[in-house]
Amino acid sequence: MESTDTSVKLLTPSEAASLLKVSKRTLQRMIQAKQIPAFKVGGQWRISESRLEEWVHEEIAALTAL
Repeated sequence: MESTDTSVKLLTPSEAASLLKVSKRTLQRMIQAKQIPAFKVGGQWRISESRLEEWVHEEIAALTAL
């Protein structure tokens, strides 16, 4: 039986802000404005690493389409 890694990597706002090279406050504003896909777990914001990567690619594609 083969094992596949299907674990979901969740980032804290600090980790996501670091990846995006923005301040934590900027990331919080983006989350509140629903510009970045995020959700709360136990009252704390989390961002799916794979969804964040998809979002970045979508943003880049939108910019290059201009």
